[in-house]
Amino acid sequence: MIFLNQNQIDEVVKLFNEGKIIAFPTETVFGLGVLSTKKEYFDELVRVKKRDPSKPFTLMISSLNQVEDILFVSPLAKRIINKFSPGPLTIILKAKEHIPSYLDLNSGFVGIRIPDSKFILSVLDKLNKPLLVPSANPSNLEPAKNDKEAYDYFKDEITAIVKGESKSNVPSTVIKLDGENITMLREGSIKLSQILEVK
Repeated sequence: MIFLNQNQIDEVVKLFNEGKIIAFPTETVFGLGVLSTKKEYFDELVRVKKRDPSKPFTLMISSLNQVEDILFVSPLAKRIINKFSPGPLTIILKAKEHIPSYLDLNSGFVGIRIPDSKFILSVLDKLNKPLLVPSANPSNLEPAKNDKEAYDYFKDEITAIVKGESKSNVPSTVIKLDGENITMLREGSIKLSQILEVK
């Protein structure tokens, strides 16, 4: 286990490219990230989280061009994302047919989020690939709010923790977009009424 500072972006990128799991602060809660490019990375994240493997992970991205080859990003989706991102919004979009099955778990949908964190956006820009990012906690426990809580949860189960603390401690709002239909799955600091104004 190593602790890294938020200015050690190249080291974080190197570890992610090696398939390592890293905990890091965001503007919502602490996240637990791994590269989204291999099924084995997904499986390891499931193991560390002690999570039901039938629950998909959100893809964390820095720009839509990182997912437009695997997801349908409609004009409505772009308007919502442009209005509320970077920020605490996860939007679940329809997946394209060739998407790897471990990303959508055969549901046909995948959630994406652009975080409002200069550090992780810089990491995502350098990676130019999405990360799988759930909250940093074993399933059914409260999300970690800082590096100490993340360490207490995972210790030697993960490779690195980026020092810092989360800001709001409120998980992101989660909506599902199916055509023009918007469904609120979890309300955080962004309310459904605000999203419907964009429609």
